[in-house]
Amino acid sequence: MCFSAPASFSACGIIGLIGGRTIAKSNSGDTYLAIIPLLFAVQQCIEGIIWLGFSYPQFEAYRQVATSLFLIFAWAIWPAFIPIAIASIEQDQKRITILKSLRIPGIIAGIAALLPIIISGPTPHIIDFHIDYTLQKEIPHQYVLQAYNAIYLLCTIVPMFISSRKGMTGYGLANLAGLIIAGIFYESSVPSTWCFFSAIFSIMIYRIIAQGPQNPKQA
Repeated sequence: MCFSAPASFSACGIIGLIGGRTIAKSNSGDTYLAIIPLLFAVQQCIEGIIWLGFSYPQFEAYRQVATSLFLIFAWAIWPAFIPIAIASIEQDQKRITILKSLRIPGIIAGIAALLPIIISGPTPHIIDFHIDYTLQKEIPHQYVLQAYNAIYLLCTIVPMFISSRKGMTGYGLANLAGLIIAGIFYESSVPSTWCFFSAIFSIMIYRIIAQGPQNPKQA
């Protein structure tokens, strides 16, 4: 994340520990949702390696690979995976249908994001104690980026508000607040900063899993 390698690795350790407990607490139907904290822990570890690449010569060789892996998580995995994870825990059939319909744009957005990551080779830069990834500046048509951003938000934020699972709306509000804060105060490093906030907020998934499913009649 922004700030430093210790911040990223600390977040990795804390989120990873809680992520392990979340998986232990989950049942087979919650698996996709339960692994989200662990995935965020891996992503924070990867960005910690990017930070080390700026500070220690022995890690510089890993920086570009880590950058690509981080952005694969941020730009490709999350829009494809979030609708699938939330749909898997839903019990209301109408909401399941809506959530499943978001899997298609999410997968398309994820695949589309892989192409520039693989072809262009994003470059990280430290700006005011956070990391800026410059790939977006290489996109020739801004409307393409705007369309992708719209689909990204549709697939990563909206499903949290569609779900009837207790605690999911609060999780969505936390992530939306994180996005707004990142956009206002860390405009040059939104992917890095918002992913950090989302990683921290993923701890809330433990409580969602622990509370169990809501009675469909109450949804």
